Amino acid sequence: MSVAPGNSGVNSEQATVLVVDDDHDMVGALHDILRQAGYRALGANSGREALAMVERETPDVLISDLRMAGMSGHGLQAELKRIAPDLPVIIITAFGSIQTAVESMKLGAFDYITKPFSNAELLLIVSRALEDRELRAEVKRLRIELARNHGLENIIAASPKMSVLLSKLAQVADSSVSVLITGESGTGKDLLARALHFLSPRRSGPFVPVNCAAIPESLIESELFGHLRGAFTDAKQSKIGLFVAASHGTLFLDEIGEMPPSVQAKLLRVIEDKRVRPLGATGETTVDVRVIAATNADLEKAVADGRFRSDLFYRIATVTMAVPPLRDRPEDIPLLVKHFLVRASAEAGKAPPELDAQTMEYLTRYRWPGNIRELQNAIAQAVILCSSAWITRGDLPGRITGDQHSPARLEELASRRMALEEVERKYARAVLASVNGHRGEAAAILGVDRKTLARKLEDPS
Repeated sequence: MSVAPGNSGVNSEQATVLVVDDDHDMVGALHDILRQAGYRALGANSGREALAMVERETPDVLISDLRMAGMSGHGLQAELKRIAPDLPVIIITAFGSIQTAVESMKLGAFDYITKPFSNAELLLIVSRALEDRELRAEVKRLRIELARNHGLENIIAASPKMSVLLSKLAQVADSSVSVLITGESGTGKDLLARALHFLSPRRSGPFVPVNCAAIPESLIESELFGHLRGAFTDAKQSKIGLFVAASHGTLFLDEIGEMPPSVQAKLLRVIEDKRVRPLGATGETTVDVRVIAATNADLEKAVADGRFRSDLFYRIATVTMAVPPLRDRPEDIPLLVKHFLVRASAEAGKAPPELDAQTMEYLTRYRWPGNIRELQNAIAQAVILCSSAWITRGDLPGRITGDQHSPARLEELASRRMALEEVERKYARAVLASVNGHRGEAAAILGVDRKTLARKLEDPS
């Protein structure tokens, strides 16, 4: 498809434009204008004839008179919505009025032009309609690709526990109820949230993820609900919030357990009332958003301790999905290893290596405190380090094979007269590096909280 030369610069095959008018002279005149501009022009003298041509010729744009004998332009629009909903329609009429323009737009017309009009005006509208059609087609293609990449078929699992979980996910996806996904860090809660969105009727809307733990407490209210210019010192311009950005789609509140208590009550009100008020505004905006939340914390304990509102917990946990840790689903490890081998090898620009039975045994026997994310990083390291077509024990991180705790390694550290504090610091840094600097995951592997990890990483000098 292409637009007229010199109009929009969109380069593709020649575009087909179908003109519909019960005035034969008007059809002929429009044909001449369109052909001279480089289009393939077709003509029909009634709505019924036009419908048959649409099914046979699949035009890229349709131009129709509003008042015609038999089927009117509006009647033609209504039929086109059924058989060719993506076809842009331009309505032409000599009886222009606000009322007919509004009615045409309600029926899905791309634009509306009143006789008399110039050739340039008509060609500009046709050009814009083709650009809009091409953009819509690209958006549709990308959404299909996203749905394919984030659907259930892309969640790698064979264990009974994951099969039950995915069955539950498929049942919940069609509804708009709030879902709380729980599980340890690195178990893939975000993948399940995306699958819920792309399997739902909201799949054509946006999926907006937000990490509640990564936003400073002073900014989280503005991020979620938006603000007007001048609402606070640094508000140099207005900003829509994430609830509005996710309208007609899904808002994924990751690590919701880290949300400050000061914001929890406002979040509850927005979820229940489906209205949001930006900071500094006096009015509210209606939002249509499905909320999916995730946490690696024990929210029920947080409720009991007074750190999380009970009413918010019960509101977001209409349906709860608990993702099992990797150590409880060993059947999935060989499948995940194969998947990560292919991905890491492609990124490294080399052929995927093989694993012998002993190496796979190390991987299936290890407890994986960092879960799937730790496994992915371990395979990525092994692919980079392996010097043959086979990954061996030495290519895996020492914490998996136990080599870092071997007598030889401990004797080496002792011979260097290294203080226990320094050994812990070096080990903590090595673990942090192995998980690409993700402190939450490193803390889980080490069995400490984040504050303790930060303290161990500090250099006393």
